[in-house]
Amino acid sequence: MLEEQFIKLSRELLYNEIWEISASGVAKKYNTPYAELLRLCKEIDIPIPPSGYWTRLRLGMPVEQIQLPESSQSEVILPINVEPKRSRRSTNSELANDMEEGKSKVIASEDETPLQTEDAEEQSEDDATNDNDSSQLTYRTVSGQWNTYNREKLYEEVWAKPVVQVAVQYGVSDVAIHKICKSLNVPVPPRGYWARLRAGEKIKKPPLPATKGITEKTGLKSFVGAKEPIAPQQTLAFLTEDERQKVLLAAEQIRVSDENTKLHKKIISYSSKVKEWNKKDWKPEGAQRGFKNYSNRPPFLAGVISNETLPRVYRILDALYRQVEVLGGSINDDLSLQIRNERVTLEIAEAQDEIKHEITRQEAQELIIYEDAKRHNKWASQPNIRKYDYVFNGKLRICIRQSRYFRDSDKEKVESRLGDMLIELYEESEVVRKNREAYDAEKRREEEEKRRREERRIRYNEEVDKTIALTNMAQDYDIACKIRAYINALEPVADMNDEKTAQFIDWAKKKADWFDPTVAREDELFGVRDHEENEERKALRKSYSW
Repeated sequence: MLEEQFIKLSRELLYNEIWEISASGVAKKYNTPYAELLRLCKEIDIPIPPSGYWTRLRLGMPVEQIQLPESSQSEVILPINVEPKRSRRSTNSELANDMEEGKSKVIASEDETPLQTEDAEEQSEDDATNDNDSSQLTYRTVSGQWNTYNREKLYEEVWAKPVVQVAVQYGVSDVAIHKICKSLNVPVPPRGYWARLRAGEKIKKPPLPATKGITEKTGLKSFVGAKEPIAPQQTLAFLTEDERQKVLLAAEQIRVSDENTKLHKKIISYSSKVKEWNKKDWKPEGAQRGFKNYSNRPPFLAGVISNETLPRVYRILDALYRQVEVLGGSINDDLSLQIRNERVTLEIAEAQDEIKHEITRQEAQELIIYEDAKRHNKWASQPNIRKYDYVFNGKLRICIRQSRYFRDSDKEKVESRLGDMLIELYEESEVVRKNREAYDAEKRREEEEKRRREERRIRYNEEVDKTIALTNMAQDYDIACKIRAYINALEPVADMNDEKTAQFIDWAKKKADWFDPTVAREDELFGVRDHEENEERKALRKSYSW
């Protein structure tokens, strides 16, 4: 059993707190059992906000506060639990047991039925009301998880910057900000407002309408636990603000021209190429046509779009191409685009319906011949008759970025998404730029690595040549040293008075100097010895012609 203490409150103070922060908030504030609080309020005739009161209040709907009736009892004693709170599940189960045993008889009216979802809503109002020191802020964070929005300040913010940026400031989504503005009767800028404003158009700002409803609202943050909410990536964030607004404005203005308008000259020139290729298409009528069904990929628009749908495709491309050129881009001969000096391509294909194939007269004859050959045990090639035919159905699928595409549906045609396509083309140009720069950087890295390898190879080979030359010179020096050692050994025992012996010793000394790379004496017949060459190349050989 819980050990309890008590707190004494005036009846009027308890009434005011219940209608300011809810009965659930009072129970949590004083750590008193919620069911016991309801019982005491009924005993001393303190009215409780009915179910749905706080929801209606937050939505700006009219609500009515029940006045406190007169009573002879001016004070109320609330029990306070001093032991740690137990889980909601155990508390509710014990309360049910107490009610069964008659220990606690709580009578709740239909409008006073406590619900867990309303407790959470009331607690949020409780937290917001107690934060009185931040009343001048545009918003304030309550317990790190809740925001309280001020109507006038929110109005100023959504007209000072886009709702997406305001949402980041509050740590919620832009959808949540739109809902809050709607509940507080705060007008928001219409679609295209910021693009038109950047384009220099003067747009009148609607005033904040007067209201008799609530002027503040509390809501749960979407980024609970994060130090800073992560800002969603802005569309065309890689462009300068001026360029970005020009593209967004062009995206709003893009339209498909009527059938009497002359097509872009690049489209007119390219259409003949598509027509010629389609004439030579070897696939039979009814065969499936797609990029994967051709061993050699056909030219852009060829083979995958019916002749009936091609004019519509040309009109779509015409609208995109003209806007790209207005924005400073250009169109290539193969109908790819140059956007921000990057080549951007599209993929357009027409969907096909799969229908059961009806055997033609020729196929039926081939099948009869094949069956007859089988009956007579003759060899025959089984005719290749497909099960289904594929028929173009006029529905387009336009792919600009990988895994991102626009396609016709029963409710919407791709022509209604031209603005989004234009934006996607610019987004793709940034992807192409990054891929190109990454490729160029990788290519430079490979070239630099190749240059370093070549430089190292050259240095290595030079080192090999120098080392071989060194060993060759050392070998010559060794020979010279051996000759001199022989002369030094010969002189003491030789008869120096003998002319031939003296001439030999003098000749040997000269040959030692010729072998010695440190002396490098030139011989009258052998010339200068190339000490760095190997033994094979500098070996002495007899000459049989002079």
